[in-house]
Amino acid sequence: MQHRGEIVAAAVRKSGVKLSQLHRALGVSRPTLYRRFEDPNLSFDFIRRVGEVIKHNFAQDFKELSAPTALLAEPILPYQLTNLDDCKDRLLYVYGLYTDLLERYNALLADRNE
Repeated sequence: MQHRGEIVAAAVRKSGVKLSQLHRALGVSRPTLYRRFEDPNLSFDFIRRVGEVIKHNFAQDFKELSAPTALLAEPILPYQLTNLDDCKDRLLYVYGLYTDLLERYNALLADRNE
C-alpha cells in the first residue's frame, strides 16, 4: 500500500516550492502540513490541492486520480476533527469553496443581466 503523505512530501521537495509558501497557499498551519505528510491515507482532495500549488500532476503517482470517477475512488467518511488546527483548516477550506462559488454565481448573474 502506498503511503500517500510520503509521496506528496517527496513531490513537494522535488518541486522546490518552499513549505512556508505551500502552507500559506493551502490555508493550513505549518505543523498541520507536517502532520498531513505523516498521514498514510492522505485525502485525494488535499493531494489535488497540493498538486495545484506545486504544479505537479499526482495522477502519475495515484491511479485513483486519473480515473474519470476519481471522486468515487475514495469512500466518503464522516469528517472527524481531532484538534483545533484541523477544525480551523477545514472551516477555511469550506469557506474558500463557498466564496469561490459565490463569485462564480455573481459573475454568471452579471453576465445574464448585461
